[in-house]
Amino acid sequence: MGAFDPRPEPVRQVSARDAGGYVEDLGVRPGDAVRFHLSTPAAYALEVVRLGRSAIIDAGADGAADLVEAEEVGRFEETEASPQVVQPGSYLYAGGPPLPAGPFTCGLWLRPWRVPVIDAMQWAWSGLITDLDFPDHTRFALLIDHNGRIGLALGDGGTFVHAAVTYAEPALRDRLGRWFHVAATAGHDIVTIYVDGKEVARAPSPLPGGLTEPGPRSRLRIGAFAERGAADDLLDADIAAPFVAAGTLEPSALRRVVADRGRSLLGELQLGPLQAAWDLAEEAGHDVADSSGHGRHATLVGGGTWQIGGPAFDASLGAPGYEPSTDPDRGHGLRLSSDDLLDCRWPVSHEWTVPADAPSGLYCGLLRLSGRPRSEATPITFAVVRREPRRPGSVALLLSTNTWYAYGRRPTVTAPSFGLSASFYSTHLSGQPHFWLTTQAPIPRATPFGFESERAAFIGHSHLVRPERYAEAWLEREGFAYEVITDGDLQVEPGLLDRFAALLIAGHSEYWSHEARDEVERYLDAGGNVLSLSGDSCHWRVSFDDNGLVLECRKDVSDYDYRWLAPERWGERWHTHDGCPGGCFRLIGRYAHEMLGLDPQGMIDDGTSSGFRALRVLEPEHHLFREPRQVRFSPDGMIGERSLNGPRVSGYEFDAVREAVGTHPEPLSGLTLLGTTRQPNLEWAGADPDQGADLILWERPRGGRVVSLGSIGATGALAVDAGIGAFAANVLDWFGVAGPDRGQGREVGPRPPHQP
Repeated sequence: MGAFDPRPEPVRQVSARDAGGYVEDLGVRPGDAVRFHLSTPAAYALEVVRLGRSAIIDAGADGAADLVEAEEVGRFEETEASPQVVQPGSYLYAGGPPLPAGPFTCGLWLRPWRVPVIDAMQWAWSGLITDLDFPDHTRFALLIDHNGRIGLALGDGGTFVHAAVTYAEPALRDRLGRWFHVAATAGHDIVTIYVDGKEVARAPSPLPGGLTEPGPRSRLRIGAFAERGAADDLLDADIAAPFVAAGTLEPSALRRVVADRGRSLLGELQLGPLQAAWDLAEEAGHDVADSSGHGRHATLVGGGTWQIGGPAFDASLGAPGYEPSTDPDRGHGLRLSSDDLLDCRWPVSHEWTVPADAPSGLYCGLLRLSGRPRSEATPITFAVVRREPRRPGSVALLLSTNTWYAYGRRPTVTAPSFGLSASFYSTHLSGQPHFWLTTQAPIPRATPFGFESERAAFIGHSHLVRPERYAEAWLEREGFAYEVITDGDLQVEPGLLDRFAALLIAGHSEYWSHEARDEVERYLDAGGNVLSLSGDSCHWRVSFDDNGLVLECRKDVSDYDYRWLAPERWGERWHTHDGCPGGCFRLIGRYAHEMLGLDPQGMIDDGTSSGFRALRVLEPEHHLFREPRQVRFSPDGMIGERSLNGPRVSGYEFDAVREAVGTHPEPLSGLTLLGTTRQPNLEWAGADPDQGADLILWERPRGGRVVSLGSIGATGALAVDAGIGAFAANVLDWFGVAGPDRGQGREVGPRPPHQP
């Protein structure tokens, strides 16, 4: 994995308060190095362990036994602390020559999401367009203060003087979340501020003559200014069409800009000589062109968010069928956030080279501060993956690593930290959804030990890492040949699955890229086999940037949820990397049932055992319940009455056949409904609020075979419920996976349908 986070200058630093760390890649192959990036407030030991595979599926064991079983394979110790910082926030840094001396006009479209927030000091600003290094270098700064006022600061290149700031009346009152245009002129004698082309403030210039000559610390920035040499005072807003003009523009010119509402490029608006103009037409990447001809091309520092539309854009046009490239009103907007975090940029603390003979599976680094017991260590989860199976007839166990990223930094308290609490279930400090996440930061919720919350611990349920551990431990105990792969492996290696007898999807496989789906569907079309033991599967579309540094997802909802995009903002669904629409796969017309035979149905996550149910078997004479192992049912025809991941097999989040969910009125051709569940839903995607998980066999007309049990709790039942365990073993045996009843297994390749 490469990283690209351009930093043309220092950026303000925020302490990473707690001990933590991350690995560059969640999946590492034998012979490669696992690189740990750590932040610690004290001396520490880092123990690299392979996770245990017995206690995790022993109903009588506890977390302590699981931790004891973790096998040490590497160790590092440091006698000194290694505290790190993060440098959050996005803004534009303009290169090229500094602005020349003399009168000027600067302006931009602005959609603010919050006013600057006061912390220890009693005054706060955010920069709009600036050449200011507070407090000792001041040329100019168009800015917003904590009272919501637009101001223009002028200086002679020396110390900032508050009395030299001209303020307009609060412009942000009733304008948060709305586009408006801001401009300011500095003539020989007068400073004027305009909002939406109307003069809102006029004052004698505190520095007659406009801009002074540039000095060695002159830097042009959009969305920030500097404090003592480091970019700071960052903006939480959407911007469009920032520019700097030579001389003072007439009000009529500004009114043309306002009337155009960002539909045209700046050079088409007859503004006269421009010193810099950034149309933001790139809609991706870090390089932003200056169309003025003066070479003040900008670098987008810290990430930012593209593909949000400009001032004229009607974001409610994002329903299926809308095409951004044909919309003359879409324009170009860029979202800047003070807590964007593209990369923690922590140095490599330690490298552990994976032995060539290392078994694939789940591992972690246990980061333990000096004097603390092993039970208080911070786990840093990763996997040793093998894309080439060691035994013929192996099953590929897919780790839901995209889901780990999606949830893994969700804050446990209401006060988020800068960047380090970014998830697809939390918002920016501005209240706006996170559309992308860095892969280069700790993911503390992706822990192999314990549970995500006290409520989850009460019912013994987890949806990150542990579901995959239940599957891995069961495969090992039963003697099935397997290798572990990650979502990232499917993303980057077409043809990977052809080497395996089957694919096993485990846990909470919620976030999928087009590329990963293409690989699974191609594999199935060629006669492959899939066993899916996952809930809320294939729900959201994600994409990665070319460097694997950013995971993007634009989550949509049909009703209001402050974390995601309601229908009036579906036009912001288009991804930066590929320009394709995002959101749930259902909305983009690529249903989960097309791959797995089931669609996401519902959720119940209230921390009670009543939210989990067993499966009623509908086809007890089916060969998958009889060959080679006889599946035992309860007296009332149920299986899945025990699970380690919640008390029964169906719960938390679950999937059902498409006709039950309501995505299509007719059953899939070739699909057999083997079992089903009735249970209450807190949230549901279909027409029936009491539909639980379904169990199906789908012999696809196009080729391939899919068996799906649509519940996050499914893998927790493998080792402790005789019915679920025997059924899954029968499926793998039918798929030709090497195991205790099949020796070395069959060679991989297309399989004929079952012959009774």
